Amino acid sequence: MINKNDSRYKFLKRTDTAKAAVSLEREQPTEERSQNLMRLMRYRAMWDSMSGFRQRRLRTKRYERGQQWEDMIVVGGKKITEAEHIREQGKVPLKNNVMLQTQNSVVGVFRNNYTHPEAIARTRDNQHIGEMMTAMLQYVEQINEIKEVDAADFMEGLRSGFAVQYIDYQWNNETRTKEVRVMSCSPTHVFVNGGVHDTRGGDITCIGLMMDMPLNDVIQRFSRSAADSEKIREIYSHADRGNLQGLYRTFMDSSKSLDFFVPERGDMCRVIQAWERECKETWLVHDKYEQTLEVYPKEAKAQIDAMIAERQRDIEENDLAPEKTEITCELHNDVYWYVRYMSPRGDVLWEGRSPFAHRSHPFAVYMSRLVDGEIYSFEEAIIDQQRYINRLITLNDFIMSASAKGVLVFPENAIPKGMDKEDILEQWTSYRGVIFANLKAGVPMPTQISTNATNIGTNELLALQLQLVRDISGVHGAMLGKEAKSGTAASLYAQEASNAQTNLLDTIESFAAFRKRRDYKIAKVIPQCYDYVDYIPVAGKDYSDAAKEWNAALASKFDYYILIAETNNSELYQAQLNQLLMAALQQRLIDFKTALEVGRFPFGDQVLRLLERKEQEMQQQQAQQQAMMLQGQAAGLQMADQGASQAEIAQAGADMATQALANENALQAQAGQADPRAMEMIQTVIGGNA
Repeated sequence: MINKNDSRYKFLKRTDTAKAAVSLEREQPTEERSQNLMRLMRYRAMWDSMSGFRQRRLRTKRYERGQQWEDMIVVGGKKITEAEHIREQGKVPLKNNVMLQTQNSVVGVFRNNYTHPEAIARTRDNQHIGEMMTAMLQYVEQINEIKEVDAADFMEGLRSGFAVQYIDYQWNNETRTKEVRVMSCSPTHVFVNGGVHDTRGGDITCIGLMMDMPLNDVIQRFSRSAADSEKIREIYSHADRGNLQGLYRTFMDSSKSLDFFVPERGDMCRVIQAWERECKETWLVHDKYEQTLEVYPKEAKAQIDAMIAERQRDIEENDLAPEKTEITCELHNDVYWYVRYMSPRGDVLWEGRSPFAHRSHPFAVYMSRLVDGEIYSFEEAIIDQQRYINRLITLNDFIMSASAKGVLVFPENAIPKGMDKEDILEQWTSYRGVIFANLKAGVPMPTQISTNATNIGTNELLALQLQLVRDISGVHGAMLGKEAKSGTAASLYAQEASNAQTNLLDTIESFAAFRKRRDYKIAKVIPQCYDYVDYIPVAGKDYSDAAKEWNAALASKFDYYILIAETNNSELYQAQLNQLLMAALQQRLIDFKTALEVGRFPFGDQVLRLLERKEQEMQQQQAQQQAMMLQGQAAGLQMADQGASQAEIAQAGADMATQALANENALQAQAGQADPRAMEMIQTVIGGNA
């Protein structure tokens, strides 16, 4: 057989271009800089082509925030907003923001039904590896507060239909270690190639992000030497910490002044991160003995031929089967993702192939209702209903303001002598006022007219539009938590709440598929970041001991199927689980300790620790008794060797048995005395779940 440790075999070592350090050149060649500037222009064109999407997103954001009369109209040849047109007529533009209420309800459903990822190994023998990865996924969730990140991106998906998350591992200055980072990216800072039709993003060939970073962060991330740091400072010499531009725009909308090359603040550095899917001719080498399939550069053909010839000589000398030991080589078009971090003037800060184990870009993309390359958001569907509701409310206000409200009709020939119109108005509106009138025959009495507003159906139309909003969005009364009508059964109300979520099923499940793709990339990046053997701090009590010890080398060799499983942290799930366990405990199908281990009871962990401590004490005392019995047997044998009589040996055995019986009675009495703290906690546990 072939000995892979034999000195005759010199296998070709491939250079890992993804991890090779790239030093910044002092002066880039003119041709290379021109190519980089052309790339930047192409990225800029991609970003500009998304301007229509950004305008629709901005409009939806305005409606969401209550700025619902800002659409431009033409009045008398002049462009003004709808709000200005209404104010010019002496009225106030009224609105009823049902879009925000709808968004809050849908996000509440998402939070209430939040799920957690679970890594499942492809084979059952490796299930403990899947449990180990599941524990690590939960650890990454906790340190990144992913539930809050997902909730924010879910709202962004409702608003614009486009959400992007960035998965990477970076040095954490606070923990002084590498950590997997999951960051939410603003859709206004992302650019993607055109012609995307796959809602999963499978046909994305170029994707990038405009990043604004402090100068120190740029140096920390991209500098490998003092010369690199000096070059970065030269590139971003415009970044001035004393620049006040943008410093006083905290929590203000910056999308109107957004530019591809210029950062939002004068003291920040714009870094353009661009990922492209490229293709290159390579050699695909299959070593059947080593069972490896490797890709080699096109320039390495001579070395590959030498390796094949050497293997062929070894096969002939040892009379081996070629189909099991030979090395084959064929031309291969290698498709890979290539990244460039560039400055706005075309300087490359770092470039290379994808360094990640998933061999793709680090973005997870959510595109809602992607039709013919165009994205439609959830909230866009109810903007028209929101506008009509505002129009009806304003129309009602116009009608009410135009109706008569206490108009006084006073005949002029009935004005008494010595009084003028101002005196009559003052007396009419004053408390206990008196007007002396000398009415002539045929002159009517002064009358105050008050009429109701004319009903032209605005109230019915308003109710219809509100109902249409509920029908289109799927947000009904049961899902809003409104009080049910008298006599409505609890099961019926729960069924109505469940049925109300049918319209939201597509939105929630499509976002769950996005999270599944994101979690798969996290699972692939985790072994690269945590490349050591350690105890998983968040493994929990539901995992085996083998799954609690993290082994990066073992985890990186297996592929996983990511399943988004129902969470066991919701109050409803915990209540149902506790009820099931208490019923099993009352029927003596399980013991109390098992119920505490599986259930989610208040103070359950503390009670469990007390019970375990009692068990350890009893085991120690039982071990002492067994030791005393062995000592008694040894003492009897020793007395027999010393010539003691059978009566003396029997008396000594009886004394030791009496002592052992006394110890056992004391142990049982102690076991029968319940710890007051344990009993109090047990009563709390049972009482809280009765």
